Amino acid sequence: MNAMIIFLFILMVSVGGCASTGPERSQSQQSQSTAVVKQDLGTDLPEDMRPTDEEDSLLYTILAAPEYLWKGFTYPIKKMSILYEEVDLLERVLDVFLNDARTGGVVPRFEFGGALGGGIGLTAFHNNLFNQKKRIRASYLIGFPDNHAGEFSYNDPAVLGSPYTLDFNLLGLDVDRGRFFPGGNRAPKDRDGGQTNFELDEISGDVTVGRPIVGDFSGSFFSRMFYADAKAGSGRDIPAMVPGVGTSLTAFEVGPQLTYDSRDSQFRPSDGWFIDATFTYTNQVDGNTFEYVGYTAEVQRLIPIFRGNRVLLLRAYLAKLNSLNDRAIPFYELNRLDRNHGLRGYERGRWSDEGALLFNAEWRYPVWAQTEGSLFIDAGQVFNEFRDLETRTFRLSAGAGFRFVTKENFALRVQVAGSEEGMQLLLKGDVEFQRKRGTFLGGL
Repeated sequence: MNAMIIFLFILMVSVGGCASTGPERSQSQQSQSTAVVKQDLGTDLPEDMRPTDEEDSLLYTILAAPEYLWKGFTYPIKKMSILYEEVDLLERVLDVFLNDARTGGVVPRFEFGGALGGGIGLTAFHNNLFNQKKRIRASYLIGFPDNHAGEFSYNDPAVLGSPYTLDFNLLGLDVDRGRFFPGGNRAPKDRDGGQTNFELDEISGDVTVGRPIVGDFSGSFFSRMFYADAKAGSGRDIPAMVPGVGTSLTAFEVGPQLTYDSRDSQFRPSDGWFIDATFTYTNQVDGNTFEYVGYTAEVQRLIPIFRGNRVLLLRAYLAKLNSLNDRAIPFYELNRLDRNHGLRGYERGRWSDEGALLFNAEWRYPVWAQTEGSLFIDAGQVFNEFRDLETRTFRLSAGAGFRFVTKENFALRVQVAGSEEGMQLLLKGDVEFQRKRGTFLGGL
């Protein structure tokens, strides 16, 4: 939420602070900083925190080599992170935007690489409404080149004191230059035979009611009503024969969801499992052109390594849509893989089809108290039928980045990913692999 503008403030003040750390800086501050760096490098650790013989083994060296290389490259950023935490700069900046209790406020919003391509805006929120931990949020984003998105959400963790939870979300989209690549997993990239453009207006609202079942298991039932109007865009227009082009659609979606979540934190997990299974049924209410079902299955495993301060995340995701009664699925409802949907080295809208299969592996390690580094690799493909799945058609991307996060909140992630088709940069104020309901923003 408070993503890029706060981050830019931090960088500018940090650079200024670095320029004034010479004679003007006290001896005690210098000695504290030196001690901090020594301890972080493992040269001045207490006996019980020093690496064991096992951690000094060849295996540890091999596994840690990419991390050490990335640490060396990003050392200046780490030094700035140390500085802004020493002077408590983040809290000073947040004083401008948040209330004294840090439960609410109005903050700038910035995204680069989001579903709208990027944009700036504002978010107003409160995380402890009526002192009952109810959360409310409203945000507006002006995207590039002329896209708009507005969101409103409300969460009640205990409806009328009951074990039931309630989530309500309202979304409005105005996309003037969306991207669609016909051809599924074999869609060419070149503009002459690949990327096409469309315009999409959408209003979507969903309600989810859930409750714990037993232990870490929970269940929920959701319903969504949405209106979408899609048409060919400027430039190379999307083909008129693609389902959903030149038509408006009012539809409802319902379905159950079963979740197992044993992670130790939502924003900065270091151990546990996340398993989710969802079934959906969607039907058009103002015609008989569209009707389909969908299901998703997701498994995440977080493994703490080397005293628990490194985390290996392994993830598998499968999604599939099937049309019913010889009806169609609108193109903007298809499952997709791109930089916003788990395959981070590919541009927005690059791969879409009825099915999507994705694997992710991510290595997370501490840079500083509220800064986390990551190295990752993604492999996935979209498909029409399961028989279309082939090992040789997996698309690969790999990259690295930073996550600015605490156990209770998430500020920003900055990631760079590369693939056979080039490099992608993401600056986003949300957690990786977080699925959002809603047509154009749906998927991962």
